[in-house]
Amino acid sequence: AAAHYGVSAAAERLPAEHDDTFRLTAADGSTRLLKIATPDAGASPGAASFQTAVLLHLASAAPALPVQRVIAAIDGRPELRLDGRLVRMTSYLAGTPLGSRPASAALRHDIGGTLARLDQALRPFTHPGANRTHLWDLQNFHQLRPLLSELPGELPGMDQRAALVGCLDRFEAEVLPRLADPATRRQVIHTDFHGDNLLVDADLVTGVLDFGDSLAGPVVMDVGVAACYQFGAGAGGDPLAPALGVIAGYHAISPLQPGDPELIGEFMLLRLAARII
Repeated sequence: AAAHYGVSAAAERLPAEHDDTFRLTAADGSTRLLKIATPDAGASPGAASFQTAVLLHLASAAPALPVQRVIAAIDGRPELRLDGRLVRMTSYLAGTPLGSRPASAALRHDIGGTLARLDQALRPFTHPGANRTHLWDLQNFHQLRPLLSELPGELPGMDQRAALVGCLDRFEAEVLPRLADPATRRQVIHTDFHGDNLLVDADLVTGVLDFGDSLAGPVVMDVGVAACYQFGAGAGGDPLAPALGVIAGYHAISPLQPGDPELIGEFMLLRLAARII
């Protein structure tokens, strides 16, 4: 940070699934985020640099969206490659994670609206690194089938193994063909719009974090994932009601097409199944 960004600060390691991630706090109290990609990400420049390109695009296309901003190095580069690892510094977004508090109906509506504005901003964006996949990529849900053999012999509750096999079978027979339809809208999407990646204040989303799972995929997958994480006891004890609030918030900003709601429902179930697997 000091040598390449001119930033003198105390470094605190933050929990992260893959990359080495640090919050930098300077003597004046200002904070920044320093992310050092895993070595395998450094070996694939497109995938790692893709995240930097997403943030740079959003800073230009949608400056009002509450996402991190890339901080250039002393020499002006938006990212560095040191010892084969990609390094990126950004602004640090402070706030209350959505996952630490219950969401009101107004907040669920704003979650959907924020995602819609993000998708609108990313619609024209393209990048070679977007053509990727990972284990959370639900458009390739069938890649999880080999993992069924790794599950415990006895799963709690109903016959979950049979239910998971049924989800995989249904995906391959019903969902996958529909995703191949040119009418199914595709673009770069966030894919991980859940409580740990959203900062909130009262009934508004104040921060969108972590584009590490972003890729080119169907818009309905993005909406389905966000809605899935709002399952819960709604009006009259209906567990779908909170999720439908997210979808309604999305639709109010970026109208869904006639076939979208059914596919969103499929992706809500697929995300649940992926979490179990």
